[in-house]
Amino acid sequence: MKNKLATFRAPDFQHKLWKLALPITFQSLLYSFLGLVDILMVSQLGESEIAAVGLGNKIFFFNLLMMVGISHAGGVLAAQYYGAEDLSGLRRSLVVSLLFSIISVIPFILLYTLSPQTVTGLASEDATLLSLSNDYLVITAYSFIFTAVVLPLETALRSAGDTKTAMNISFLVLPLNALLNYIFIFGHLGFPEMGVAGSAWGTVLARLAQMLLMLIFVVKKRPFIIAKIEEVKQALTLFEIKRYTKLALPMVLHDSGWALGVLVYTLIFAMIGVQELAVMSMVSTIEQTIFALFIGIAIASGTMIGHQLGAKAFAQAWQEAWTFILFVPILAFIIAPFIIIFREPILSLFPSLSLEAMTSASQVLLVLALVLFIRVINFIGIIGVLRSGGDINYSTFVDIFCMWCVGIPLTFIAVKYYHFSLVEAYIVMLSEELIKVLLVIHRVHKKHWLRNMLGHDHK
Repeated sequence: MKNKLATFRAPDFQHKLWKLALPITFQSLLYSFLGLVDILMVSQLGESEIAAVGLGNKIFFFNLLMMVGISHAGGVLAAQYYGAEDLSGLRRSLVVSLLFSIISVIPFILLYTLSPQTVTGLASEDATLLSLSNDYLVITAYSFIFTAVVLPLETALRSAGDTKTAMNISFLVLPLNALLNYIFIFGHLGFPEMGVAGSAWGTVLARLAQMLLMLIFVVKKRPFIIAKIEEVKQALTLFEIKRYTKLALPMVLHDSGWALGVLVYTLIFAMIGVQELAVMSMVSTIEQTIFALFIGIAIASGTMIGHQLGAKAFAQAWQEAWTFILFVPILAFIIAPFIIIFREPILSLFPSLSLEAMTSASQVLLVLALVLFIRVINFIGIIGVLRSGGDINYSTFVDIFCMWCVGIPLTFIAVKYYHFSLVEAYIVMLSEELIKVLLVIHRVHKKHWLRNMLGHDHK
């Protein structure tokens, strides 16, 4: 414990951590704040509209995490290549990451635009909710292709230690997104009032602007990540693709399987009622804002440990891993009281919700605050530590097993057969986190993740 705290207090460690983490955290907070503002705008239209946007966002979240898994596979390789001072390798990993990311979203764009009811129809039979959800999904599906380009570029830059570029572009794009939502939802500046569809169009146009700005910036300011023709050819060789696929497939299964589980939880909560779905849609945006505080540390820890593994500094990687795992629950204990104290004032920003819905939301946020420290240990342990050394199969097993074999079945049974209330179902859902934290800590301690993916493992 003493050595871990000494590592955390070291000036070099602190400088590198906050240089990487703070821009990512600010960017994540911007995204979360935008989601909160979006829900606040839509909440003025009614509970069905809140539920529709929440359902659409959960579907988008599934595809987003699928692309994140693909991008992170490139990020694991890129971070170790950068640690080994091999920029050509970094560029090759980016080429493959972009290719896989773009190809992966095309089938879903076709599904959501041609037959959105195939997915939304699983949530509810409420005609109003389905109509609104279908409209939202058909429009936002077009933004997937833009995100499929942006995520691998952001990951490659972060792997090379540049976290400010993505943040700076977000500072430009996210206010634009909020402005477009305001204009299209309520019909300002001569545009018709579009409601839920307006929120979707604001998202699409903002994602297009984000992609264009990212491409322009990379070409002008970060050309070192742009692959040459020969490197593109090397990247598309069977060896490079097989190595990338070996990393990417478990990550995609992990992230998309987890995101699909989140969607299934949403469908289970929808079984309780449209009001409960609206509550969870609202609470999830607040939850995302809270977890945005930890995303920067998680990605920074993965990058820093990846650099150490790439340089074959296994002892330092081990030391840093435990430093992060000990630090994040302390941060969670500091944040939790603020969630408890300010949850009522935050919920008062949603005046269209009924008193019953507000009470349920308040209870869910209280439970969230009490178990936050356990969830962030799992968050850092999987994303920051296990993934940094390519220990993807085990992290995938832990997340998928705990969600699909523990959390989802128990929550479904609680709602379907025992008619649990929303907060009771939410507590049952969190049972997966208790088992997960034991498995994650055990795996980190076993050191199987201490691997150099470029050819050398810790012995």
